[in-house]
Amino acid sequence: MKQIFALTLLVFLSKLLFAQEFDYSLNTTWADKPSMHEAHKPFDSSSAVGILDERKIEYRNEKDNLFIYEYDHRIIKIMNDNGIEMFNKIYIPVYANAEIQNIKARTILSDGKVIDISTDKIKEIDEDGETYKLFAMDGLEKGCEVEYAYTVKRNLSVFGSQVFQRRNVPYQQAKFTLITPSYLKFDAKGYNGFKVSKDSVVGEQRIIVGYSNNIDELEEEKYSNQDPYLQRVDYKLSYNISKNENVRLYTWKEFAKQSFTGYTNRTQKEEKALDAFIGKMQLPSNADDAARILAIEDYVKNNINIDKKLIADDADNIEHIVKNKAADDDGIVRLFAGIFDKLSINYQFVFPGTRTGFTIDEELENWNRANDVLIYFPTTGKYISPVSVDLRYPYIPFEFTAIRGLFLKGTVIGDFKTAIGSFNNVSIEPFDQHAINMEADIRFDETLDTILINSKQILRGYGATSYRPIYAFLPADKQEEANKEIIKAVAGSENISNIKIENPAFTNYFDNKPLVISADVKSTTLVERAGNKILLKVGDVIGPQAQMYQEKPRRLPVELPFPHVLDRKIILHIPGGYTVKNLNDINMNIEYKEDGETTMGFVSSYTQNSNEIIILVNETYRKIQYPLSQFEEFKNVINASADFNKVVLVLQKN
Repeated sequence: MKQIFALTLLVFLSKLLFAQEFDYSLNTTWADKPSMHEAHKPFDSSSAVGILDERKIEYRNEKDNLFIYEYDHRIIKIMNDNGIEMFNKIYIPVYANAEIQNIKARTILSDGKVIDISTDKIKEIDEDGETYKLFAMDGLEKGCEVEYAYTVKRNLSVFGSQVFQRRNVPYQQAKFTLITPSYLKFDAKGYNGFKVSKDSVVGEQRIIVGYSNNIDELEEEKYSNQDPYLQRVDYKLSYNISKNENVRLYTWKEFAKQSFTGYTNRTQKEEKALDAFIGKMQLPSNADDAARILAIEDYVKNNINIDKKLIADDADNIEHIVKNKAADDDGIVRLFAGIFDKLSINYQFVFPGTRTGFTIDEELENWNRANDVLIYFPTTGKYISPVSVDLRYPYIPFEFTAIRGLFLKGTVIGDFKTAIGSFNNVSIEPFDQHAINMEADIRFDETLDTILINSKQILRGYGATSYRPIYAFLPADKQEEANKEIIKAVAGSENISNIKIENPAFTNYFDNKPLVISADVKSTTLVERAGNKILLKVGDVIGPQAQMYQEKPRRLPVELPFPHVLDRKIILHIPGGYTVKNLNDINMNIEYKEDGETTMGFVSSYTQNSNEIIILVNETYRKIQYPLSQFEEFKNVINASADFNKVVLVLQKN
């Protein structure tokens, strides 16, 4: 009996503790008579402090149709004038197929006075192509509180997400409630510290709750991506118990089948249109898969306008695509799939995660996270991005690399074509393929007041992806302007001539021919005279360099778009009768290694042969991500490049 009593007590206590942690009450926290709240340390030094961020999502059955009602409630304490500026106007976004109801707002002053915002002061505006409900908060002062709440009614969606962490305001309490009819069973998952309960049935409703306390603002930090680290909750429908409680809904397996079918099923008219379209291609004879893939991709992207926002009933129909030379994102994927099927090129669809936003999750099948499509070729191990008009095989948007993705492998079961989905890593082209290099040959003119620079920017791999679109999409005069801006960064001078561009075509990604931007530059800004001395700002020749200061503790790991190297070679011709007095200022060596291999570093050195000085600068970032524990080392490398910027050589007359 003692054992049974102890067990019963343990169960009771665990339920009590769980109830304290997760509040299943469905009552709102809008008080008829509001009271003031205290801003806790260390948040009290912020411009504004979120006291409460409360969100309730209810799936409500109305006349045999399900609608979503979302109740949002915020309380914010204003701490200073900047906080007043931040919250003197409230914008509530108005989305398509959604209705905003029951907006309430008030200002609570320090002395307890309440200023309600009347409904006639709530306006609907269009700004930057978006629609908002807008109202001004009256009487804001230091120490007051802003409180507002509203309900949004929207159409059914079986996937959802709520982000609770912000970049500029901390919140002391965040609460989440998901309410559904008891026969609908959802799964929910919290990220980055947001806690989420299992579901519980209360009467005829099924409830999931979540919370987080003391959510600090996540400020922007250099060389980082904030979104993946924000506290949030994602949720999705997993079971309809009224139909079959054992069949899981909206799985990645089902997503793979539906997506594959949508992209590969074609009508007879589409098949005929494909044959005609392929017949116009001039594919290289006896070429391997890689060469054929590049030729196909280049032909399609040069002949079909790809428009994500294309609005037409037939924007994804292959017959209409090849006729009208225009496709939306789904249509261009279908076109590529049809071509590869016809030409017997083995491929797989890939739905990649993203390094810069909220990524795809193997555990929670939120189909809304699978928005982007790549095509993978098992015979080469490389990819194309069907919708990226500015990239060619094997380059894809960097944010979809070095991360997990859902791979769809086609298979045939009897006469039925389908796909098997599995998660794997989306690879990135090797580190040594990406470079932002330069060469500069520097001479003095006869007056010794001007230097003549023959400059070359040599860009490879992802180092060229920001520049090649200039030569494909801009008119000649705009290309000239862009070239001058690129070259001006080397010498700070607009006296530029003999501009030459090599290998600008997108197809040069295939064998990674470097994009070379070269020119002759005359500069007086890098030279100063001081009596019988010449001061040469040689460090500025590598262009402006970032410098990092960290007043607050670093919170996020370092993340770069891609691994890369920066090799610079500067050949300096010393005028006759002069000697450089401080050549050792060039020498720098900041390097960090793992297992004997340099993972990041800045190394500069020189050699001298008579009046010619050759300066070599190597900056290395072998990794995409560096953990927080290596941030100080990373900062040292970044700052070393900025220190090199400050190197001024002193040329002394003999």
